[in-house]
Amino acid sequence: MVAIKESFSETDSRLKLFATESEVFQFTAKYLTEIIETTVNAREDCNVIIAGGRSITKSLEYLSPLSIDWRRVNWFLADERCVAKDDLQRNDLQIRQVLQKTLGNTYGNVTSSRTDKSLEEAVKEYATRIDQVNMFDFCLLGMGDDGHIASLLPGHRALKASDSCCLVSDSPNPPSQRITLSMKTLRNTKNRIVVTAGATKKQAVREFRNDPQTPVRIFDPSLVVLDHGASK
Repeated sequence: MVAIKESFSETDSRLKLFATESEVFQFTAKYLTEIIETTVNAREDCNVIIAGGRSITKSLEYLSPLSIDWRRVNWFLADERCVAKDDLQRNDLQIRQVLQKTLGNTYGNVTSSRTDKSLEEAVKEYATRIDQVNMFDFCLLGMGDDGHIASLLPGHRALKASDSCCLVSDSPNPPSQRITLSMKTLRNTKNRIVVTAGATKKQAVREFRNDPQTPVRIFDPSLVVLDHGASK
């Protein structure tokens, strides 16, 4: 595994620190919009990897429907819970709901792994779709209280997966089965962003700042956006 050797100090240029959660989410939305706008102006579409979770959905709420042609954006879920396709626990449903609420029906294309077939088939099918993208333009991830990103847990064997995506069958949070993009895929992105906020993230932030083998550090983010609650 490749990891950042340098620790994240308070003055690290990769850290973007804000006083409040709302400032974190507003900045993240603005930054995402700028990257997408630059990309779609240069070519026909923009390919974005996006996770579920509160920090991500709150950031998406600040997107503007008037800023760019969102129909040209392809959203790919970083991970998915292995539940029925209409189960509200699914990340793709949560992302679709917030995008539709914020941007209307022209929010682009959302792609995730299917669960109406065997998990092995679902992993293989999603990997085939992911492999059709040469390089992703943007990867936007949150971070769990335990330091996980996507469904890649600290110290988990899935961190070393060599395929585009893999099955995690022992997630400590229900449901235990998840399909996640591999670290290899997440790192194959021009702009790699982690956004996290709130006091419950303090310990995980402290750990990734000092431990090069945490998922965030292996991900090698180009930017980490956080608030004082998470950083103190």
